[in-house]
Amino acid sequence: MTKLSNAIDAAYERFAASISMLLLLGMAVVILVATFSFLRLTAGVVIGAPGGTSYTTLQALFDALLGAIIALELAHSVHLMVIGQRGFAQVRIVLVIGILAVVRKLIVVELEQVSGVLLMGLAAAVIALGAIYATLLWLDRDGKMPKD
Repeated sequence: MTKLSNAIDAAYERFAASISMLLLLGMAVVILVATFSFLRLTAGVVIGAPGGTSYTTLQALFDALLGAIIALELAHSVHLMVIGQRGFAQVRIVLVIGILAVVRKLIVVELEQVSGVLLMGLAAAVIALGAIYATLLWLDRDGKMPKD
């Protein structure tokens, strides 16, 4: 039974590594598209803004920037999965992605068009993610947890 179990584990590890590699390649494309979108928008703001930039344009610029950063962090997490490094490093990255996603939502949300309940939910998410991240930092206060 142990031989069969080892064979199944090895086959699953190869399968997971193959899928992770495909995801990593897909994320590379997403990162390039998000970065190009951000740079194109930035160039449009720099070239075509003689009288200043509107708030909605800045929202779109930050949305594109945070989208590229989130994609990059997600690719880093998939990369850790490909190389077989799991644990605290991957948890930290997932928490950072969550925090960035909530901050992105707070930046692009139109305050006049959302309810207070949604804003309270986003605030609760930021507090919860921040508390978990702070707990991880506290656990690593002696620096013995694996690094990214």
